[in-house]
Parts: sequence; structure tokens; C-alpha cells
Amino acid sequence: MLKTTTKNATALLLGIMLDATGIAIAVEKAYPMIKVECDRQADVLTITNTLLKGETGANFKFSAADGTYSVWDMVEVAHRTDTTRIIKSSKASTTCVLSSGEYNVVLEPQIFSNDVDSRCRETISGAVTVRRDGLEVLGRTAFEEYCHGDRPIITRITVFGATGDYKIKHIAKDLFY
Repeated sequence: MLKTTTKNATALLLGIMLDATGIAIAVEKAYPMIKVECDRQADVLTITNTLLKGETGANFKFSAADGTYSVWDMVEVAHRTDTTRIIKSSKASTTCVLSSGEYNVVLEPQIFSNDVDSRCRETISGAVTVRRDGLEVLGRTAFEEYCHGDRPIITRITVFGATGDYKIKHIAKDLFY
């Protein structure tokens, strides 16, 4: 059983990144996607963090009903003459009933800087909190902690209904982007 609530907003795009030497390079535009899958038969809840690139990302129809979320749909952006800023954020919530209880997954944007013109530019990630029967199982966990540097990125969180335990999968940042 999957119930969902979310809010829509405007999406921004990623177009320039710094390489290891600090030189600006053009990159394919990337669109972060969080997917929440509740598989009652397998007794598993899976939360996946991926990037959709280029035209695939530009044309993807995010849908809470399908368990696909864009973190850009969770922020409100103000375009001013001298700056572009994130002025408001919201959360999306969905539930999943497994053998060990009802899990509530709360997704929210991981905003590196409210000023989209800053060092982090138009980079944004997501964060997740998981509760079972109202008790926190996994506190707010960002998929990506910083917009720069080489910290690993979380690509998947799996919650096992039989035990209530979870497993987090990380990959190197350069493999993610």
C-alpha cells in the first residue's frame, strides 16, 4: 500500500562543473530523481537516488503515484535581476506497509546554498527520513552532503521488513556524476 503527498515547483538545470584542477567544464545537464518502491511481496522498501541526464531527464514525468520524485519540485525559486534564490522548500511523504509495521518515508531537498548563483550553482540533492510506526528508524540522511569535494554519494537505501534493519549503498562521487 503506497500513499503519497507532494508539491510541485519550477526545476533548474545543471550545466557547468569544476574538474579536479578547479577548471570549469561543460557537463550534460543532470536531473536528480528519488524513487521510492514498496514491495510488500518481497517485504522490502527501497529508496533510490539517481541522476537522469540530457533529454531523458528534461522530458521525464516525475510522479508521486509512480514513486518518482524530483527534489526541484520541492523548492520554490525566485528569479531576481541580480540573483536567483531558493526561497522556500517543502517535503514529500509516502507510506509503505511491511511485515514489521508501517514505514513513513519523508523526502526533502538537500540545499547546499539558497543563492543559486553561489559556488554550488544549481546543484541540489535530496535527503530522507524513515519512521516505522511513528518511531525514527533512519534520521534525516542526505544523499549527498556537499556540492563539492569527493565524498561518496548514497545511491540506495534498503529497508528489510522482516527485521526492520536497513542497508545504505554508497558510490564514489565521480561515478555518480
